[in-house]
Amino acid sequence: MIRRARPDEAGELAALAVRSKGHWPYPAAFLERFARSLGLTPEVVAANEVHVLERDGRVRGFCTVLHRGERAVLDDLWLDVDEIGRGSGRLLFDHAVALAAAAGARVLEWDAEPYAVGFYERMGATTVGATDSPLGRSLPVMRLPIPP
Repeated sequence: MIRRARPDEAGELAALAVRSKGHWPYPAAFLERFARSLGLTPEVVAANEVHVLERDGRVRGFCTVLHRGERAVLDDLWLDVDEIGRGSGRLLFDHAVALAAAAGARVLEWDAEPYAVGFYERMGATTVGATDSPLGRSLPVMRLPIPP
């Protein structure tokens, strides 16, 4: 089930994002910096389009879509580690695309986790550039056109 996130789930969502990033071979110091950079507060959850994937009454993943007119931004897409490879990422991604389309976006863009580029390519996205991350590295910028 996918539903709108509640503001009181912000801490749980931030912890899930850190666990998810920890699936990749990042050193502990990097994950600590990532955790401090998240800024996922109850106010942010309340003010934005944050949706959770729930299975057996537990939050197993979430996505955030920011609406910018004809351009939407996929700000988050994180899964609990045991959800990776089960189709949950596709469910959340398709949901994010639907949210963007419903708001009138013609394109969905995001700064991608480098280890997730293959997943996003399988979803139909392409790399269109790169951007500097506040964590001191370059991130691929990805784009998916949204048909009218």
